[in-house]
Amino acid sequence: MNLGKMFKMLVMTLLFISLSLTIVPRLQIAQSSPDRTGLPTYWPSVYFCDGTAYSYNETFTGKVGDVITVALVVSNLTDNVFVDPENPTITYPLGNLDGFDVQVSWDPTVLKHINHTLTVPVEKYSNPIPPSPYAGILHEEAYRLMDVTDENDAIPNSEPGTMAWYSYAIMPGAALFNDNGTFFIMTFNVTKRGSSPLKLTNTDLSGEGGTLRAMKCHTFDGVFRTADAPMADLTFWPNIGVVDKPVIFNASASYSPEENVSISKYVWDFGDKNITTVNDPIITHAYNRSRTYTVSLVVEDSNGVRSSPKTEQVNVVSKRNLKVADVSLTPADLVLVNRTVDIEVRVENDAKDVDENCTMKAYYNATAVNWTDISTTNWIKIGEINTSISRDSFSIESLIWNTTGVPQADVYYYVLANATLVPYEDAKDNILTSMDPILITSTMLHDVAIKKFEFGWGDSFKHPVLDGETTKFQITVLNAGTESETAVNVTLYYNGSMLKNWTISMSYGNTTKLACTRLFEPGSYNITALATIKEDEHLDDNRKQGTLRIIETPKLNFTFEPKKPYVNQTVFLNASASFHAESTASITQYKWYIYDPGGIIVKTYSGPDLINITYQFGEDGQWQVVLSVQDSYNIVYTKDRPLTSAYQINARINVQPSPGFPLEYILVIIAIVVAVLAVLAAFIYRRRRRT
Repeated sequence: MNLGKMFKMLVMTLLFISLSLTIVPRLQIAQSSPDRTGLPTYWPSVYFCDGTAYSYNETFTGKVGDVITVALVVSNLTDNVFVDPENPTITYPLGNLDGFDVQVSWDPTVLKHINHTLTVPVEKYSNPIPPSPYAGILHEEAYRLMDVTDENDAIPNSEPGTMAWYSYAIMPGAALFNDNGTFFIMTFNVTKRGSSPLKLTNTDLSGEGGTLRAMKCHTFDGVFRTADAPMADLTFWPNIGVVDKPVIFNASASYSPEENVSISKYVWDFGDKNITTVNDPIITHAYNRSRTYTVSLVVEDSNGVRSSPKTEQVNVVSKRNLKVADVSLTPADLVLVNRTVDIEVRVENDAKDVDENCTMKAYYNATAVNWTDISTTNWIKIGEINTSISRDSFSIESLIWNTTGVPQADVYYYVLANATLVPYEDAKDNILTSMDPILITSTMLHDVAIKKFEFGWGDSFKHPVLDGETTKFQITVLNAGTESETAVNVTLYYNGSMLKNWTISMSYGNTTKLACTRLFEPGSYNITALATIKEDEHLDDNRKQGTLRIIETPKLNFTFEPKKPYVNQTVFLNASASFHAESTASITQYKWYIYDPGGIIVKTYSGPDLINITYQFGEDGQWQVVLSVQDSYNIVYTKDRPLTSAYQINARINVQPSPGFPLEYILVIIAIVVAVLAVLAAFIYRRRRRT
């Protein structure tokens, strides 16, 4: 071997190793024998070709003794990249091919390998070799890395089942390949009746992009069958399975084209490592986790000949459930006979991993409702709507009920809504009636009412309102009559004085919300809302009133001693100067938060009597102490209510490093030493006197 060739082999070996490293994990999307002939065009596709450009046959056919030839090709290699949707900084090539590594398997008892041709480089195989419509692949100079065929499935380091392993890469500096191309042509002898997969056990394409990178591509397996081999077919119910609930699989449509030959065995691979062989075409199987499973069926006829696999994708989810959550009517209370009622139904999809389709139907009762068993009530259909509801979402469906033709006027009616069932759901919540009945009357009625009256701080109308906060008022007025009103007078009063007045028009059955704001001084106010019209026949529902209280806020203060504490020195925190400025309120709860210099809460104290606490700070630096209180109105500090900042106070405490042995300890020791010396001196003095 000359030195030039040795250098090329070394370079290509390193290139192959680099290629292998860049291909983990594999990035192609595998699709096994999809039920279509058109190939996707947004990514490259690798498939076994039947001779037609940009399409392929799902099944190659022949008879025993035939010699068949298949081609493995790639289409749509382009100088583009795919941007990772989860990380836009990552891209994958869709072409610029500089190497490939493919592994293939088949059933050697049906197809016997005769020979093959690796159509590399394209300069040598510039004309297509049937059945491929494409010329070869890769540009000169390309180097063969692997060319092994072994029908005993004994190729070292290959994927399980591999019977052919072919790999090429270009030398550095060679042109990159972008086009449609053919990897190889392979010829087989058909040795017996039956079916054989043409399976890509591994497909790695490398696209050059500064460094070798694995390419995004689709891969499609092929299938060969003799014309007299049995055909597998399957259906399943439900179309979307539920965890731990049976899916019914039916292979009754499978058949053998041979006369007087029947299907004797059904081999099911449920995609969850469960493979079952049965003699009956119908079988049930339950899955124990939610995911999409590839289910495969192979049938065997009474002569022992097997079909090619038939596959289907079965989606299994954790839960399926539709429910009718609300039924509302407009008008809600009564309507003149022969007029219409607007019905709104809220249908919810409880499942978090599946969209659902359903039909929502609405009815009204023609007989008295039997609440023990509403199915015994005579319900008359109003209408229905087909709808789709996204996972973990809801849909509001609307129908119009024309009350012409109701069995009787001056009678109360309920509306019932029903959402059709989906498999394995809770059927109890698929039916719901309107909360209150509606009166279908034959008599005209003038009536307005204050349906709801709210006041307080913010959109949630908090009580009491704090000094300095703006009070918001909202009045919900209902036209409870059968006629539209052109002059509804609504007035808002405080302590007998008018705060706001509106004159509005209202259609029958409709509601209107009126709002205004006002800043009050601290104190207590009587608030009244009143709605009036001429000829109002029910005056008892025209007025609502209540009490508004505006309160002052707490005045918080706390001190700490010593002012410049050392590490581990006891610090006294004193909030006894705090008080509530509102005479009708008091502080009922004290809560202390201790933050270390890193801003992390290290200690909390909470209680009605914790006006004072002590604490030893464990390290030097700036600590923060926060005191938050709650009053007898249960008001506390919240971020979304600015004036509650008066319910919280904080201080920053600079803790100094320990100065060493504490001064007070030194003084104590000195005192002890002085005392000992004094005692010793007295003892010596007495002894000398005796002497």
